[in-house]
Amino acid sequence: MNNEIPNVEHVIEEREDFSGEKVVPFLIFYPKNEEDIVKIINFALENKLSIIPWGYGTSLTGAVKCDKSCILIDMSKMNKILEINDVDWYVRVQPGVRLIDLFEELEKKGFMLPPDPASFFLCSVGGATSESSGGMKGVKYGSFREWVLALKVVLPTGEIIKVGEPLRKNRAGYDLTHLFVGSEGTLGVITEIWLRITPLPRRKIVTIVAWLKDFKSAGEAIIGLRKNRILPELSEYIDIDVIKALNKNLNAGLKESQGGMLIISVEEDLVNDVVKVLEGKTEEIKITKDDEAERIYSLRAQAAIAVKAESKTFFAEDIVVPISKLPYAIEELNSIAKKYNTKFYIISHIGDGNLHPNIVIEDPDIRQKVFEEIGRMAIDLGGSISGEHGIGTQKAKLMAEQILKHNGAKVLDLMYEIKKLIDPNDLMNPDKYVELAWKYSNSNNNYK
Repeated sequence: MNNEIPNVEHVIEEREDFSGEKVVPFLIFYPKNEEDIVKIINFALENKLSIIPWGYGTSLTGAVKCDKSCILIDMSKMNKILEINDVDWYVRVQPGVRLIDLFEELEKKGFMLPPDPASFFLCSVGGATSESSGGMKGVKYGSFREWVLALKVVLPTGEIIKVGEPLRKNRAGYDLTHLFVGSEGTLGVITEIWLRITPLPRRKIVTIVAWLKDFKSAGEAIIGLRKNRILPELSEYIDIDVIKALNKNLNAGLKESQGGMLIISVEEDLVNDVVKVLEGKTEEIKITKDDEAERIYSLRAQAAIAVKAESKTFFAEDIVVPISKLPYAIEELNSIAKKYNTKFYIISHIGDGNLHPNIVIEDPDIRQKVFEEIGRMAIDLGGSISGEHGIGTQKAKLMAEQILKHNGAKVLDLMYEIKKLIDPNDLMNPDKYVELAWKYSNSNNNYK
């Protein structure tokens, strides 16, 4: 070592993210402030070690993959809610705050932060910001990208900057704030986050649970909602295998209909309109409120945990397709499952076209082949290979294919150049995301 280890709490240990990826860093640091992070960055630069920020390890794409040449910065000690502004309607937090704790504090004051990734009871605000996480309410409110107003960041040079303003309108300069949102820890360490908040709904929200005749009916129902100008609070789908996993592992007590279950929450005066759209597509419809509606929401949030308990392998896909293409995408998923004699445990934010077919094939070569086939189907339909889980290492090749097909090589080049400009020493989370996608595209002429 060329320099003494900084006087910052640290340990040596192995970890594992939610997808089962082993994380074996050289050291894990627990900074308590920005000055600690600057010390860690200087130590890493002098000793030619890389840095990976860590929230609570809910990554699904290898975004925190780390070996003995890296330092893990565990942000859990920076966990303060610094300000809730009930006039300007923003909250300022440190990145280690758990999302569920923030939700609870905001609710006490009559506010909410709508993006609610399924891991909201586990994940950190910093992790959700770095991944631009979405969630069940994304159909109406969007992902974290729409709710981040400003950030403080320690750059890979050790400099501390603030980007953005806690304002609804701000046109001063390039939008650097949203360059860091969704950057997966590749451009710096986020230390403070200003998030827009909104008052809790005052009108009664009702949840409609519909057991469907078949999976295709789910896509047709969402198109019907769109054509009738109905924008739900949430619009979710789980298939028959997910229902069975919930019943088995979480004692959910849900009806096991072959077509799966559609969950739609709307304002009370829209219930009849939704039921009319669902006519002919269901085996049963149930209107729920209050505790029962909350129970259904909670079960949907825990669906991935129930599925993970069913299989030794867990490859979570995260494609997005245009709403108009949902029925076709559903048919294609069914065809791919039959082709490989498997099932996908489909969980979906179906209201915004975000499908999560969970691949549980044990053979790694076949699993990867299926994973890529599903991703390319989304690309061909004009969709995306990631809506909210991010890229990490798992989806870098598919990201290269998507950007080259939809946007062109110059766009990928620009992304890579931005990474090198901000992180000239390749300190932050190297060989993932944009950097790895760019390398894939430049090492294989078939992408060009």
